[in-house]
Amino acid sequence: MKKNLKINYLKLWLNKFPWKKKNDHKYSRGKLIIFGSQPNMIGSTILSSEAALRVGTGSVKIICSKKTLPIYSLKFPSVLKQEVNNLNFLKKLIIKEKNSVFIIGPGAGSNQLTKKRTKLILKHAKHAIIDADALTCFKKNPKELHRLLDKNKIITPHIKEFHTIFPNINKKITNYEKIVNASKITKCNIVLKGAHTLICSTTGSIVLNNHTSSELAVIGSGDVLCGIIGSLVGKNKLSPFLACCAAVWIHGDIAKKFGPGLIAEDIVKNIPNILKKLKNRK
Repeated sequence: MKKNLKINYLKLWLNKFPWKKKNDHKYSRGKLIIFGSQPNMIGSTILSSEAALRVGTGSVKIICSKKTLPIYSLKFPSVLKQEVNNLNFLKKLIIKEKNSVFIIGPGAGSNQLTKKRTKLILKHAKHAIIDADALTCFKKNPKELHRLLDKNKIITPHIKEFHTIFPNINKKITNYEKIVNASKITKCNIVLKGAHTLICSTTGSIVLNNHTSSELAVIGSGDVLCGIIGSLVGKNKLSPFLACCAAVWIHGDIAKKFGPGLIAEDIVKNIPNILKKLKNRK
């Protein structure tokens, strides 16, 4: 075992888990803002949003367009929606909501608009989870992304996305070596998703998650993981690193218990069951 590598297990984060307290209300439980997807990928944002609410965040707001607002209103009535159609308005919103946790990437589209939105978030918000298209939109200039990342930011690439944003890291070395090298470049929290997910802190501590299932290799699974992470980060909650460790473990535990035939919606639906189990083990 490498000296800075630990196995993901309950004692690492369970005693710090942000359970709802007797006097909590929706505003004390934190706010999560998720950037809506392209019209043909609405499900990505809904999966992230519902996962976050089930884990315990107090409020989720989806940033949507004039075209997608009616769809979100129909598909997910309980989530807040904010129509945003230009970058100036978006910048003002991010600054106003700078203490919220932001998620961008699921279903966003790897394009210039996603890139501009991601840059605004990274510049003006404290906590952010950057996933999928919000990573690969920096393909032509990954250093631009690297410069904007810090100790409060989380990136969640799978291996192909990882090499898109770290093109100079050798593809032939182990995933452990890859995440070590990436951590030196970005100084942010990294979740390198795979059969055995690796989680790296800004100080170089690395956790290996073996508590998982091959059933997670299904579309939408990563969107759910983003929502779980986002719900656990923020004021009076877990550090970004421990939030990643807890989220990846919970994600894996649900898949292990469910077994064959798992789809992303099943992960979301089974979040209450795993939370009850964890609360009994406090």
